[in-house]
Amino acid sequence: MATPCEDGMMKMDDVYQLNGPRVISENIDGELIMVHLELGTYYSTDGVGADVWRLVEEGCSISEMCDVLHAQYDATLDELANAVSAFLMRLKDEGLIVNGATRAAGSRPTEARRDVRHAFRPPMLNAYRDMQDMLSLDPIHDVEAAGWPVPKLKEDDPPAATQSA
Repeated sequence: MATPCEDGMMKMDDVYQLNGPRVISENIDGELIMVHLELGTYYSTDGVGADVWRLVEEGCSISEMCDVLHAQYDATLDELANAVSAFLMRLKDEGLIVNGATRAAGSRPTEARRDVRHAFRPPMLNAYRDMQDMLSLDPIHDVEAAGWPVPKLKEDDPPAATQSA
């Protein structure tokens, strides 16, 4: 299977892993929510994107991901390879995944049900940057007297006014 990902940037035998502990995720009723704690950006994806994320967590190569997804979705291997590679590149560009090691010997990716194939829709990653300031607060170290997190001051910021009782 020849794919554009084999141009030197990504290869079918490449393996990725989550960029932990900087990135956390939760699958809620088929919608995957990811938060990059250092950037304060959160993301969402569903369907194929959520399945790709699960396969990244399992330590699958791009080729293995395509094989698993091919059994689950009505798409050619070339369509899957192109879509999965583009999605992984976006995840990597956003700092959600990093190059990883191979899966433990003898383990296999979770098999998809072969009796039901779903319509294929290329995975989309939705990025939300509207709460970056709030999500990047450090609630353990940057707490004011009332117990609420406060943003770190930059060198040129004036000191914040405080109320005293």
